[in-house]
Amino acid sequence: MNFEDKESIITIGLPTYNGEKTIRKTIESILAQTINNFKLIISDDGSTDSTPEICQEYVQNDSRIEYIEKKEPHGWIWNFISLVEKSNTKYFVWISHDDYWDPYFIEKNIEILETNSKMLASISKIKLVGRNIKNYFPNQEETQLENLVVHPIKGTYEEKIKEEIDLNWILNLYSVFKTTELKKSIIHESFVSWDFALILNIIKFGDLHVLDDILAYRDTEGVTSKKSIISSIKTQKLGWFKTYFPYLPYTFWCMKNLGLRIFIKHYAHFKYLNFHSAKKIVRELFYKK
Repeated sequence: MNFEDKESIITIGLPTYNGEKTIRKTIESILAQTINNFKLIISDDGSTDSTPEICQEYVQNDSRIEYIEKKEPHGWIWNFISLVEKSNTKYFVWISHDDYWDPYFIEKNIEILETNSKMLASISKIKLVGRNIKNYFPNQEETQLENLVVHPIKGTYEEKIKEEIDLNWILNLYSVFKTTELKKSIIHESFVSWDFALILNIIKFGDLHVLDDILAYRDTEGVTSKKSIISSIKTQKLGWFKTYFPYLPYTFWCMKNLGLRIFIKHYAHFKYLNFHSAKKIVRELFYKK
């Protein structure tokens, strides 16, 4: 399928913060795509390393690239949202600064969306690479670490909700999306599990496809060790309530937006999220060694 005679067909949103170890490889993989009529928008959430200098190198040499530098961090959620809002192309995709793609990633995913009206998003299988795989999933067995689980989400809306809630499939966030439906689904508030809520929102409009190829990779080079739950949440700039009661806003959002009947069917899931996180936070606050 030929996309080369059209105006920019896809916006690639690259949110970053202190990504100097891996972002060059990310950008190079974007520039190597077989579809070259894209816009790349890099949104830097106040990096303090050499990320700005690396990005400016590419901006000066390629008119398809726009670099936005925030002077102070606003948190990853608002960074993600801002990139979607700037998109005016038919398709949109996020890529993290520690991810990179096979040259056919965009082309093959757009082909799925162009030929199947039921699909609103498509992604490939993802492979975990690099020297710090063990630190990425510290509790996993070595033999289970390489392939990140990405599954299609299809069926009735209620069936898709059950799949997403029961199985915690979140890597679909890095799919190629139909921009119109994605913009309708964006949640303009920040809370822990915002990404899960977004997936629950967007699957109202169609199915999420997964290609049977590994065309995306997540680099663990920048991963050192697992942060405490409180430290991890504080980086999101959510305020004290959402930091110390992290899953309550997500729970309330699901109660309101999924409907009481569906919420009650999954009550055990939300109970586990809130009580399990509360136990971990109490342990960190009062039982530090």
